[in-house]
Amino acid sequence: MARTLGVKPGQNSPVAREIAHTRAISAEDVSPREISRAWGTPKPTLANSYRSELLNLKTFPTLMGYSSRIMAESWESNTLYWAALADEVGVSPTQLNVRIPEWTRKLVEQIFASHLEDWPALLRSLRLVGDDVREKARRQTQASNAEVIAR
Repeated sequence: MARTLGVKPGQNSPVAREIAHTRAISAEDVSPREISRAWGTPKPTLANSYRSELLNLKTFPTLMGYSSRIMAESWESNTLYWAALADEVGVSPTQLNVRIPEWTRKLVEQIFASHLEDWPALLRSLRLVGDDVREKARRQTQASNAEVIAR
């Protein structure tokens, strides 16, 4: 994952530029191990550890009892998606603790899954919320620009 976070041609993301700069100065800070530590979650059943990490596994099926714990631990966080979305639309990192729960609530409201294991429905919902956030940010920017021009 860390290998793909560099600045790509035509990409103008402040976070991507900062990651590329950090990689040039201290590659260890954006290594897969460090990203796993920063963005992962504890996996006491799967990894026999409470250390935060990303395992890069497919999500286990939903079943009752002990296996539900395994399913929960294998579901990697959407936090990376939300952080990238926030960067894209100019949301301050200090606002993520407010915005992520709000966006997650919208994600859950938009799921039209026939059963819990309909992962494509979850992904569609995640993308719909992202598209909605981008559209609202675009409209807000346009309104602000029109206000400045009108002055």
